[in-house]
Amino acid sequence: MENFLIPRRFVRIKALQNLYGYTIAQKVHQQEAIEQIKKDFTFDSFLDAPDQKDKRVNAQSIAVAIFSEAVATALPIQDFAYAADKQIEQSVHRQLVHYVAALSKDQTRIQNGFNQSKETLYRSLLYTLQLLVAWYKWAKEIKGAQDQSEPATHLLTHQLAQDPLLEALCNNSNWIDAITKNSVNWTKDPYQIENWYRQFIQPAAIPKAYRSTPYNSVKLLEYILQAIIFQEGPMNDCLAMADLYWDEHKRIVKKMLIHVVIMHATKDFTAFTRFWHHPKWALEAAFYNRLLTMVMQNSTRYEAMISEATKKWDNDRILLTDKLILKLALAELLECKDIPFKVSINEYIEIAKWYGTTKSGCFINGVLEGILKGVENQ
Repeated sequence: MENFLIPRRFVRIKALQNLYGYTIAQKVHQQEAIEQIKKDFTFDSFLDAPDQKDKRVNAQSIAVAIFSEAVATALPIQDFAYAADKQIEQSVHRQLVHYVAALSKDQTRIQNGFNQSKETLYRSLLYTLQLLVAWYKWAKEIKGAQDQSEPATHLLTHQLAQDPLLEALCNNSNWIDAITKNSVNWTKDPYQIENWYRQFIQPAAIPKAYRSTPYNSVKLLEYILQAIIFQEGPMNDCLAMADLYWDEHKRIVKKMLIHVVIMHATKDFTAFTRFWHHPKWALEAAFYNRLLTMVMQNSTRYEAMISEATKKWDNDRILLTDKLILKLALAELLECKDIPFKVSINEYIEIAKWYGTTKSGCFINGVLEGILKGVENQ
């Protein structure tokens, strides 16, 4: 595939989605740690002397404040100490260790987030191709059983039954290995594919816009993909159930499929595996990981920059998605010097329009411009 089909915006969006999940998990871990610290200093009327109640309440308040401060300033565990009270120091240190360990697991998980998206896209590609192959087999079987004198020039089932690309694909060893390795199988409901075929393929005629002389396999399969499989309906719903972000991924999978079909038309029968191993995946994964690493390492710094540039706004009322978009934009603008500033800013403005409010695009633009002016003046 000469032109890689995954746009850079897709990578930025994946970074935003996974960073959002990480941020929510971070707040949950923090709250869980605070609740445990409170338990460490909860007054027990059966075990504690009455005069210990106020002391425990005070210790609890101090411990929670110290822990929250340590988290807010990203204080390294090895630097934490509270000599004034050993019990408070031990409680806070213990929860800091648990908190950092939980975050470390989440960071590993989101660093693999882009590869998970890649796998999801690839499985959707294979599932759709497998559906086409299954329909090809059904069409061939039904066509062979029908009266050969029956006029069927433009019936979809007759055209599908003679499709050379699907015939070559279903007998290709690379294809068989790919669907086996990825456990791609529609046969959990053996009647599902047949029912879809009888409902959408068998009675259908090919629209004039997709007819061509001589027979054009690419045009035929393009029509089936666009007008049947990816339209709102049972097949689209099944693919959506297997992919949480199907509405977003569908456009890319469609482009991948059309490209694979075109490559098959040139007898390139390894197209579906070549996409998987395309070297640009590694480049995009590196860009994704770089963005997330920069945000996680510099979150406190970016937070301060955003706060300075948004003094006119109540910081607590800024949307979480807007704040995360700003952090990703700052990571890219400050650390990825090979990308023009205007390109980065425009990309994040567009993403803000999709994932924020009607005013998010203008807000992101204004804040970024203010921060960049401040950076240039330093």
